[in-house]
Amino acid sequence: MKGKAIPKVSGMKPSWLLERFGAWIYDLFMWPIEVTVARRWRRKLWAGVRGKVLEIGVGTGAGLYAHPPEAEVVAVDGAAGMLARAERRAARLGAKVEFVCADLHALPFPDASFEYVVGSFVLCTVRKPLGVLRELARVLRPGGELRLLEHVRPRSKWLARMLGLLAPHFAKRTWELLPKGGWEIVREENLDRWGLARLYIARLRDAD
Repeated sequence: MKGKAIPKVSGMKPSWLLERFGAWIYDLFMWPIEVTVARRWRRKLWAGVRGKVLEIGVGTGAGLYAHPPEAEVVAVDGAAGMLARAERRAARLGAKVEFVCADLHALPFPDASFEYVVGSFVLCTVRKPLGVLRELARVLRPGGELRLLEHVRPRSKWLARMLGLLAPHFAKRTWELLPKGGWEIVREENLDRWGLARLYIARLRDAD
């Protein structure tokens, strides 16, 4: 499977600094989260996943270690620099992953291609999350499962207000987006004491 080129936003070209060091800076920023809590979260996210799997927003491949051996993974991201780093990481780990550079709003896969779709911290970063959710519904097989590890709007009003001011993209009401995108939440689990990170498992409403 081959990904397609991602169009430039407003004709702007990424700076040389961002193109060269963006993936490295991202890993450096995420490292404290990975070594403290995210590893446990990712293993829970991937537990029991098998068969043909689409991983969305794979980034630099920070979660490749959590892939079960029974999973045949196609990993997608829109940033070529991130994918290059993910490919190097996969080679070091001996992980068998197919990497595709593609826009999550228009995936280059036929309908009903995957048994699972798995993503970590994706809906909080995309332009049109509802559009992405509908596209994921298209490529998932009937009876398949969507698994998401997400930053969400916390239940606490004061914390939600503060996060809305400082980092609004981390304060989305994912539990509302999923049903609007045609999904039924079958499991929802808070992963931290503040309700900032949450695990969602969902299936298509008309799958049964």
